[in-house]
Amino acid sequence: MSLRPNARTEVRRNRYKVAVDADEGRRRREDNMVEIRKSKREESLLKKRREGLQQFPTSTLQSLNVEKKLESLPSMIAGVWSDNNALQLEATTQFRKLLSIERCPPIEEVIQAGVVPRFVEFLKREDFPQLQFEAAWALTNIASGTSDNTRVVIDHGAVPIFVQLLGSPSDDVREQAVWALGNVAGDSPRCRDLVLGHGAMGYGLKSLSTHVFCDLRVKNET
Repeated sequence: MSLRPNARTEVRRNRYKVAVDADEGRRRREDNMVEIRKSKREESLLKKRREGLQQFPTSTLQSLNVEKKLESLPSMIAGVWSDNNALQLEATTQFRKLLSIERCPPIEEVIQAGVVPRFVEFLKREDFPQLQFEAAWALTNIASGTSDNTRVVIDHGAVPIFVQLLGSPSDDVREQAVWALGNVAGDSPRCRDLVLGHGAMGYGLKSLSTHVFCDLRVKNET
């Protein structure tokens, strides 16, 4: 039996509502997953801090080691702001190593040193991929901290540059850009939408397909 016009309209409306509800449900699940990952990351940070307090001798040694390295902060800052490529790379690498300390890296001290905008500038140095890589690694570690730390990286305009670096000819730079964007996107739904809004998904897929094709061509030619 055929449906009356009003009945057909009602069926279409109901089907549309189901589709809308499904989209909204999927969106909420994605937001919930981001919040869960953020909570787990914060719990992990707190756990590391608690473990550091419980293991007093080890924590004390690490703290003394960090304090000793921070004594070199003025020379490291000078190197980052130098016009000499070798000094820039050496200082940026020192900052990256400082930020790579497993327990309680001095992220706040590095931010207060005012070097974040310089690291972002270094991301644009296509002529110096090693410096790009070290700067990207340092910023990745900063973005792995608290939400405020992640916000510093965002506010200095690093996200759109990281998205562009997904197409870098350097494998190391591309991989580090992925890690950096992952840390930013994992902080909150808003940060995730910011990363996607700069075209990270499409740019990343395009870059991936390009480099996979090049790899396959090289393998076939050899």
